[in-house]
Amino acid sequence: MEIEYLSSSIQQYFSDLYDIPNSRNLLQKKIGLILTKNVAKRIDQLKAAETFQKYLDFHIGNPHSLTGDLSTYYGVDLDKNTRLIIQPIPPDLSAEALKICEKVMIIGIVDYHGDKNEWLIA
Repeated sequence: MEIEYLSSSIQQYFSDLYDIPNSRNLLQKKIGLILTKNVAKRIDQLKAAETFQKYLDFHIGNPHSLTGDLSTYYGVDLDKNTRLIIQPIPPDLSAEALKICEKVMIIGIVDYHGDKNEWLIA
């Protein structure tokens, strides 16, 4: 799948994830080494899937649809409390649309710990 970002400010955290020699380590500075490695792994897994439905079928990272204000988004586990928030493009969540969806947008990274969502990257 192809990966897009909600904004350029979000993209800057992910842009040098694979350019280790020239990396400014923005994501690692913000969320730490372990979560950064998990983000890279999840992005690689998303890129490897042909469609969003195929990614869902493999259950890698426990992808799950969200509710409320985030109802067009999916959460993907990075650790016990932290999720990579993504949105299929277009944001049609019907079964037929997900079978042909070849692009996702990264919305951000959120900590689900407690009663509220703490956006680490947004």
